[in-house]
Amino acid sequence: MVGQQSYATTFETGTVTRWIRRATLIATAVLSAILLASYPLLPDLIPTHFNLAGEADGYGPSWTVFVIGGLLCALICATAWLSTRPQVLSFPVVVTQENSQLVFRESERMMVWVSASLLIAYVGTAISIWGGYGAPAFIAGILGLVLATIVGVKRTLSAA
Repeated sequence: MVGQQSYATTFETGTVTRWIRRATLIATAVLSAILLASYPLLPDLIPTHFNLAGEADGYGPSWTVFVIGGLLCALICATAWLSTRPQVLSFPVVVTQENSQLVFRESERMMVWVSASLLIAYVGTAISIWGGYGAPAFIAGILGLVLATIVGVKRTLSAA
């Protein structure tokens, strides 16, 4: 972290990264609003846990939709916020004037893709809460989360 703050002024965000972050935040807000609006229509018990086959094997009261939705929404917003401030992240490499733009840009991309992957998992969760089969979207989101992290760390290390 030493010296990284002074390099933050030279950091530039890519256009695609900026649009993915915006789309993720807008979609999260829309999905959260739809989920909250559908609350009165939910059954008394909603699925809260699924086995590997994607079948519900745990249920909870319908108010848990606020907990599940709130946590996912908070995670998505937090990772999107962190993506705008990569200089606050800890790096396993020395950030210098020469490599700061590349290191910060790659770590920003990683956090944006982590946020987008969490949104996909949130979509799968919402589909399941509404009684549909959301396991494919949830699993895709979790795999995206793992892939975004692995690729992002590798690219950030390579940028140094």
